[in-house]
Amino acid sequence: MKNEKIEEILIRGTEDIVDKKHLKEALLSGKKLNVKLGIDPTGPKIHLGRATILLKLKDFQDLGHKITLIIGDFTALIGDASDKTAMRKPLTSKEIKENMKDYLSQIGKIINLKKVNIKYNSEWLSKLSIKDLIEISMSFTAQQMIQRRNFKERWEQGKEIGFHELLYPIFQGYDSVMIKSDIEIGGFDQLFNLKTGRDLQRLFKQDPQDIMTLKMIYGLDGRKMSTSWGNVINITDEPKDIFGKIMSLKDELIFEYFECCTRIPIKEIEKIKKTIKNPKEAKKILGTEIVKQFYSLKEAEDAQQYFEQVHEKKDLPKEIKEIKIKEKEINILDLLVLTGLLKSKAEAKRVVEQGGIKIIKGKEISTEKDWKKIITIEDMVIQSGKRNFIKIKKP
Repeated sequence: MKNEKIEEILIRGTEDIVDKKHLKEALLSGKKLNVKLGIDPTGPKIHLGRATILLKLKDFQDLGHKITLIIGDFTALIGDASDKTAMRKPLTSKEIKENMKDYLSQIGKIINLKKVNIKYNSEWLSKLSIKDLIEISMSFTAQQMIQRRNFKERWEQGKEIGFHELLYPIFQGYDSVMIKSDIEIGGFDQLFNLKTGRDLQRLFKQDPQDIMTLKMIYGLDGRKMSTSWGNVINITDEPKDIFGKIMSLKDELIFEYFECCTRIPIKEIEKIKKTIKNPKEAKKILGTEIVKQFYSLKEAEDAQQYFEQVHEKKDLPKEIKEIKIKEKEINILDLLVLTGLLKSKAEAKRVVEQGGIKIIKGKEISTEKDWKKIITIEDMVIQSGKRNFIKIKKP
């Protein structure tokens, strides 16, 4: 049974392993490994793309290995350029602290934080002297850094490459030295950074860590799921929103999500693939499983029921938040912000112009596209997008 779990850890959602033979032998030996994951708080929410890595971390934790989670409060000042086609804007210390507010509670939805060694890399990186940095940097060349795929592309296209970006892999690698990691997990686009960790461990007379990179999860627009692109499914999204986004997933991504974003046994996934030919039904199983991981089975079932009622039967949700408006007339943008359907007038204007707002009065449904329109307040329901409703009542 244990051997089967080890085999699944090595295969499930995995893109590459360095050194696979060494890692497998270490896992089979029963040795307690120090498994490292570094996360930069570049945004306030954790999305499914990052959750897949946390799920892999949980697999190691369930086998009894030591988990070291490094929160990159220092490296976030630079930002990892691994997947960036242009120089990213560095975060301020204030932005990093704001992003970190609920980070651990989100991570705790997946792994047992009581059994995790949590470190912040500012603890050692902020203490590095210029002399230390020079000595470490001497082990690398500018050619090595520039030749990594995304830097090479930017160089050839004449795009700027910040000198601070070249330091990021060294800082991430130094984290591995400081915690003496046995294995580091990351996205496949981070392979260069992870290998730098191996090089630095050798420099500091440590055994080089094994590396496990995971498959990339594509977001709702077909690109890599990324907070900066806004194409994400966040694990703190409302259950109905997570379920609804899964139902909008491209059919060809369904079973990649099953493999990477759930822990349904691989054999069961193969059974679903063979027996369920309707993509919509497969998505419902997937959506229920993903919501259940971050909330509960009851909330997952409610999310499915909501989707079927609103999007298949075209009925209004049974429970809609109700708000009373004192004004007799109000601009549509002010109304959308006042009700909380949208956060700002700028966002409301964009949604209105895109035809994303519907006003429902009994059986009469109208799509509003004029952001200057004055709305007469009466009993009605406003719908924003596919899943957000608010009931308006006259005072």
